Amino acid sequence: MTFMSVLVAHAQARIPVQVQVTQQAEKENPLNLQSADENISIYPNPSNGVFTISVTNLEAHRVDLRIMNVIGNEILHETLTRTDGQLSKTIDLNRYAKGLYYVKLEADGYSTVRRVVVK
Repeated sequence: MTFMSVLVAHAQARIPVQVQVTQQAEKENPLNLQSADENISIYPNPSNGVFTISVTNLEAHRVDLRIMNVIGNEILHETLTRTDGQLSKTIDLNRYAKGLYYVKLEADGYSTVRRVVVK
């Protein structure tokens, strides 16, 4: 008689959700961004693993930056401080696998998520 055991692993992925800004949220937008597409830049994208995140027209003094992999695991978390209404940070993901990553910026109730491709 032969017995066989089977191990079943269950992983739970947290998929980041992109937040859409409403008129009410714009009034309470501490980043003071008129349009997130115009004021948040991630370049180059796709990148070789090194890219820059730039935010202009910034009112908030502190912004939380999180980088997550495609299954939602946080691989980087920093609190950034603005200078002269602008925030810029160069990120190096060369030690991580190539693929899709999510960049999440949060400040005082405002949140946005962007995609970055590392080739």
